[in-house]
Amino acid sequence: MESENKAKLKWYAVQTFNHKENEISKLLTEQGIANFIPMRYAEKGDSDGHKKRILVPAVHNLVFMQADIQKADMKDFQARCTIPARIIRKQDTDDYYVIPDSEMTEFRAICDPNYTGTLYVTSEFAEAKVGQEVIVTHGTFKGLRGKLVRYKNRYYVVKVLTTAGVMLHIPKWYCEKA
Repeated sequence: MESENKAKLKWYAVQTFNHKENEISKLLTEQGIANFIPMRYAEKGDSDGHKKRILVPAVHNLVFMQADIQKADMKDFQARCTIPARIIRKQDTDDYYVIPDSEMTEFRAICDPNYTGTLYVTSEFAEAKVGQEVIVTHGTFKGLRGKLVRYKNRYYVVKVLTTAGVMLHIPKWYCEKA
């Protein structure tokens, strides 16, 4: 029964404006809606010149929300939202871009802020990179499927989800053709 419910779970990408992703996340959490913002560590200096390592959104203006609601309810949600945002739709259609829970689980794993070999890029940049479909066979990300590309003399496995591309530094010998 639990696996049936898990298969039905869907995620949607919410685009915010003016760096309001944390506010949208807070609003969703208050409404009991699970959500995810890809985060990374950054060093920020204070007025005394001391540097502090803090978590910041890796991709600005993007929040993923987990919901199993109808199209009309999505429009109602957007209309009631007090923070300017829109749910991302499939290109050239009126349908929302639906992300299966299994794909989102994998995406959340590769967005671990403690893994230092991650680059966040636009989906256009990631998709434009020439590469080969692979599956990771060793290491922390064993089982991950993606496109192996070379960028700045390093190898990365690329995953794209809506408007975000994630390039994960993984040695090419950890991969085999898919």
